[in-house]
Amino acid sequence: MTTKSALRRSAVLGAAALAACGSLAAFAGSASAARKASSGTYLVGVSEPMTGAEAEAGTEIYDGELLAAAKINAAGGVLGHQIVLKEEDDACDPQTSVNAANKLVSLGVQAMVGGYCSSAAQPAEPIYARAGIPNIQAAANSTTLVQGGYHNVFLIDPGGSLQAVEAAGLFTKVLKTKKLLIADDQSTYAVNVAQLTAKDLKGSSTQVLPIQAVPATNQDFSAVINTVRAEGATAIYWTGYFAQAAEFVRQLRTAGLTIPFVTADGSVDPTFIKDAGADANGVYSTIAVLTSFLTGPAAKAFDSAYVARFHSQPGPYSAYGYDGVFALRDAAVAAHSLVPAKVIAALHHLKFDGLTGVVSFAPNGSRIGAHFVVLEVVGGKYVLAPHQP
Repeated sequence: MTTKSALRRSAVLGAAALAACGSLAAFAGSASAARKASSGTYLVGVSEPMTGAEAEAGTEIYDGELLAAAKINAAGGVLGHQIVLKEEDDACDPQTSVNAANKLVSLGVQAMVGGYCSSAAQPAEPIYARAGIPNIQAAANSTTLVQGGYHNVFLIDPGGSLQAVEAAGLFTKVLKTKKLLIADDQSTYAVNVAQLTAKDLKGSSTQVLPIQAVPATNQDFSAVINTVRAEGATAIYWTGYFAQAAEFVRQLRTAGLTIPFVTADGSVDPTFIKDAGADANGVYSTIAVLTSFLTGPAAKAFDSAYVARFHSQPGPYSAYGYDGVFALRDAAVAAHSLVPAKVIAALHHLKFDGLTGVVSFAPNGSRIGAHFVVLEVVGGKYVLAPHQP
């Protein structure tokens, strides 16, 4: 985590702790009793990476959630209850995420809005399901998250199947790739996107080489680059996260390979551009549409409010955190209740215009109403690629 993020988070959490200290006593008993307490607050759990390589992304999502909570609270809250966000670090790690989920449930949170890494979000699902609370995932989007049969899971970020369709279209229609090497970092999200993309390209004009699994701790891509050379790959699709993506593309260009390098949405982050330097230019990425490419008054107001409060630009998924909190608010209002079971039922019928497009959910909790685009890094900045699939 950067110093700026750490200081910002410390100040925010300190304020939240003061706001929540009076209400937490009401939640000291069982979780079910806690949810029936009328304390004037709506306690919402947030599980994000606060430490580790993805900490900055977690901070940016949380900041979007803070903006939403502040706006809702200023307008009177949720059915007269002020939202209090309680954040726990999941470190983008499965076991840490399980610990965070157990702690949030023990504190009596009435809902959960958060999630960045699917590999961390997935093992926490049964914990929130047993507690019977809404589990709204802001950025975690592996299709495996909605395959566990849990009625309380909702994805704000469209799932990997839509991203795979966008990627397949990019390689066949735009880049006209003959031989594609797909590499993942062995995380749940990355493996899901890699496998779905390979499946969608089966029988197409693009031949997919065997998927390369690169451990998340690995910073040496020489073996993969050797495979690229030996197999004659004409493009690469990296489905892991941004820290490795920067190192991968730098080593690829140093080796003299100028073939297209494409990343999935887990690598779309300003940190990737900073770490990759000039080698970031020309990199393509598949991602759900971002507020930075929207021009409506709501998106502009969000960007302005974000910069004013946090003195930095929103991250790629800040708006998804924002929409996640508003989804919870709108569902509670529609249900005329904060009772978790009633809110979950309302989420299944929810439809509203969010910053990221129309927010509604398929019966299994997948997001519908959003679409993917292709970005390109030009001059050290993400822009919409001139040719879309």
